[in-house]
Amino acid sequence: MSGSELVEAVRRAADVGVWRGDGGVVEEAIENIEYFCAPRGGSGAVGAGGAAELSAVLTGTMEAWLRDAGSDGTGRPGVVYAWHDDQARQLRMSFVSGTRADLPFGARLLFVDRASDVVADFLADGFRDIRTPLKVFALELAGQA
Repeated sequence: MSGSELVEAVRRAADVGVWRGDGGVVEEAIENIEYFCAPRGGSGAVGAGGAAELSAVLTGTMEAWLRDAGSDGTGRPGVVYAWHDDQARQLRMSFVSGTRADLPFGARLLFVDRASDVVADFLADGFRDIRTPLKVFALELAGQA
C-alpha cells in the first residue's frame, strides 16, 4: 500500500459508521475495528506533509464515526479511538459504547491529545516496550442523562 492509498483507505472508513450492540464492549470493539497496514517504505512513503494529512484524515474519520454514533437516538456515551498495533504493523481504530475507561485493552494506556502522536508511532514502524503505555487517541461522545 502506498502512502496515498493509506490516506484514501482511512478516508473511506468514514462512510462505514459504527455498530451499537447491547452494551458488550468487547463485541462492539471487534465489530467496529478498522485497520490500516503500514505503507511500503514506512514514513518515507508518505513524506512530511503526508503524515500531517494522514493525521487530519484520521481525525476527520473518527469525528464522522462520532456523528454516526450520536445519531442513533439512544443517548448512550461512546468513544472512537485509534492506536498503533506495533505487532501487526497496523494503524487501528474502533468504537465502543462507553467511556475511555471502558476500552478493552490489557495494556496501560496513555491518552494523547493529537492523532499525530499515534500516526508518528505507526509510521516509525518500531516496537513498543511492554513497560511503556500504549498511546491512544480518543474522541468521546457524551451520554445523555
